[in-house]
Amino acid sequence: MKHLLIILFALCLSLLAAQNAPYYPTTTLIENFGASWCLACEVAQQGLDVISSEVQASEIIVPRLLTESGDYSFPEMDERFSYYEVLGFPAVIFNGKIRVNGSDEPIADGSLYRDALNQFRYLASPIKMAVQSANHASGDYSFRVSMLHPGQSIEDAAIRFYLVEKSVTEDLDDIVRNVQSQPITISGEGTNLDFNFTVSPDPAWNTANLWALAFVQASNKTVLQAISTQPAPESQIRVAVPFDIDIRVLEPGSFFSPLFYVYKMGTAGTISTVVEPVDLPEDWFVNYCDVDGFCYPGGTVYEHEMGANEAKAFDLNVYTGSEGVGLFNFVISSADAETYRIPFRMSVGNVSNQDPTSAPAAISVTSAWPNPFQNAVKFDLQSAKAGVSTELGIFNSRGQKVANIPLHNLQQGINQVSWDATDLPNGIYFYRLKNSNISGKLLRLR
Repeated sequence: MKHLLIILFALCLSLLAAQNAPYYPTTTLIENFGASWCLACEVAQQGLDVISSEVQASEIIVPRLLTESGDYSFPEMDERFSYYEVLGFPAVIFNGKIRVNGSDEPIADGSLYRDALNQFRYLASPIKMAVQSANHASGDYSFRVSMLHPGQSIEDAAIRFYLVEKSVTEDLDDIVRNVQSQPITISGEGTNLDFNFTVSPDPAWNTANLWALAFVQASNKTVLQAISTQPAPESQIRVAVPFDIDIRVLEPGSFFSPLFYVYKMGTAGTISTVVEPVDLPEDWFVNYCDVDGFCYPGGTVYEHEMGANEAKAFDLNVYTGSEGVGLFNFVISSADAETYRIPFRMSVGNVSNQDPTSAPAAISVTSAWPNPFQNAVKFDLQSAKAGVSTELGIFNSRGQKVANIPLHNLQQGINQVSWDATDLPNGIYFYRLKNSNISGKLLRLR
């Protein structure tokens, strides 16, 4: 009887944790800005098609906004271009924060878009959104926003609505036809707010091709969550990771991550979890535990029963015996859903991004922080001897140099320099030490 009570108590704790998960998977909004006459915009669309094929249908939403394009443009549309200060085309903006401009080869093959998407793909959001109703014939739509986190609040934000038409012409797909916005402030775990939008249908629109989306956008332009009326897979796995999947630890030893959440969307069933090493030092061991206190050897597959739309919380339990960099995936699979991988990267100690096959450098960049950053980033440099001079170049996502930081007469040991990016737009930047393989990626968010 005692053992039965313990089992029932553990089961209750598990169900309570699932019902009260404070985070929900973030759906990434990718706004594609352009014009109907913009030939380069087709290259951007090609790159977006590439990354769309690499993720689950419900992970991203990709509406296309057109300006100076006749009936496809209207004042509310132009306001969105002004909101983001979009002046050139194409411009693709991820969750309101990362902008990728241009139409060169890294755009066409999706590589720059993939880098931008991966900054958001596994993120956790404190809010959940749901479609309450959608009637394309009458033009009536309703969406619900729910606060999941007991300690967070969202103030002075906006819930925005796009009505989108697919297959407008042979060359124009997923075109935004209507834009609306309402203010939103929400706080308190379990708070639900409903928002209604009404559109006067245009006879020129094909009602059968309409779909709608809504998203919550903070005052700093960050998109916190998004939802669309497009059909989702009947069963799928999604994750909410409320910490950086690029983990940095100062010294070897035991590391325990914060909780992250695995969701079984759509249908109930069994999921399997395992750690998949990609490139791990021999004296590193990656295990994990669940919220109930059960811990699992990383290399062994374990099964977990999940209810429909239920979340299960895990944390990483990593032992590192030495400094270095390790890559591993947390893999979740199910018989009725596509296998999902969270690609973790962990660096321990004084690790630079130097090519490990090259000879030791006289100067190395040991860290760039904070990263992501708002206006300025600091670089810590290790110099093997005094009096060395070189340069640190900063490049945008198109490979254009945007800044050059002279490093004159460095002292032996640790040196520090700062870079002020106030006048540059948000996005991905890269730094590279002159005449070396030492480089790294920076993300500016504000």
